[in-house]
Amino acid sequence: MPEPHGHIANRPSSARQASGIGTGIGAGPAARALRDTGASALQAGARPGGPRIALIAPRNMRFSPASATSIDLYIHEIACNSRYASSITVFAQRMEHPFEDVAVRFWDDVQDFDRWSASLREAEPDCVVVHQHLPTAARLARAFAPLPVALVRHNFTKRARNLISSWRKHRQIDTLAGIAFVSQCCRTVFGTEWPDVSVPLYVTPNGIDQGLWRPGEKAQEVVFVGRLAPEKGVLQAAEAVARVLPGRPGWRGRFILDTKAAEPRYRDRVMAALAPAGDRIEVLQNLPHGAVRQHMARAAIALAPTQNAEPFGRVAIEALASGAALIASRAGGFVEIVDDAGVLLETPSTENLALALDRLIGAPDLVARLGAAGPRRIAGRYDLASAAEAFDLMVESLTGMPEARADRT
Repeated sequence: MPEPHGHIANRPSSARQASGIGTGIGAGPAARALRDTGASALQAGARPGGPRIALIAPRNMRFSPASATSIDLYIHEIACNSRYASSITVFAQRMEHPFEDVAVRFWDDVQDFDRWSASLREAEPDCVVVHQHLPTAARLARAFAPLPVALVRHNFTKRARNLISSWRKHRQIDTLAGIAFVSQCCRTVFGTEWPDVSVPLYVTPNGIDQGLWRPGEKAQEVVFVGRLAPEKGVLQAAEAVARVLPGRPGWRGRFILDTKAAEPRYRDRVMAALAPAGDRIEVLQNLPHGAVRQHMARAAIALAPTQNAEPFGRVAIEALASGAALIASRAGGFVEIVDDAGVLLETPSTENLALALDRLIGAPDLVARLGAAGPRRIAGRYDLASAAEAFDLMVESLTGMPEARADRT
């Protein structure tokens, strides 16, 4: 089964703005005019010999720089950095203040498949890449056959619950030209859970812009970034930092939390755990990515004690690229991302996390060494050029357009 990987020099984005274009949902003349204008502009800008690509975001995502999920960021970064950026169209749920540097068509009702797929057909793609949702990918594969349709999975794909579900999913998978995973561990789990699947499998990881995510002037700060949810280990991090800081004068903590879907009782437990540290721990909520980046660049140490295995773990590449000494869980995607460039805990309990944090604070040379190792770990593996290269190789495999390789820069 093919698994494309490769590295090329970083390329400037050549994606163009086409935000505001509908998906065939808008019924009025103005909406139709916007759609027609966007389609013709996209086709006119496509590189001769290069494939036109449609990237389909899942519903309930937030394709906006103000509130993007990790899946939105992945789609946006691929759309901007692929060598085929000028011939990529993103299809996403309508959002206020969307990304404006890529061609995008919006839907208002994903359930209206006829109008939604009509807009996709207008774009005349050479391949379609659906993110996360197998039923949508399979339905498009049937409707657009023999056009290659691939699926990108951002989490683990578990075994079907029963024979009927297994039969149904196998039928859906068999319609696809390929399945990509954001990490090798996701691909491995899929191969274990679905051993008789014969479609090509790929690994197309997240990437990060090392021109933006980079070390700054470091302060004696410990940072946690993530959703305020039990599986992210926020409570364990809060208890550990509040326990360690009193014995480490000069050090401060900062928790940058996405609280939009937080469960109130869990939030109260986290805040109660942080309270004894007083103003030595700052809590910031729902920050834009640019602000998160600035705080990460200052932090000497970052924590990611997830309680469940992460399929990828974007926070890990952000911390490593920013030169923060990372303490994370030895599970899932963190293992292949971090390797020996951070501290990995088999059991990320409060006690183990506090012990690792206190030892790290007491070893400034180790903090500096890990901080320097992080950006080196990202370069050539999880930078934007590497992520875009893996995606481009998959597209070339799906479309049979290797002649596009002559256009590499």
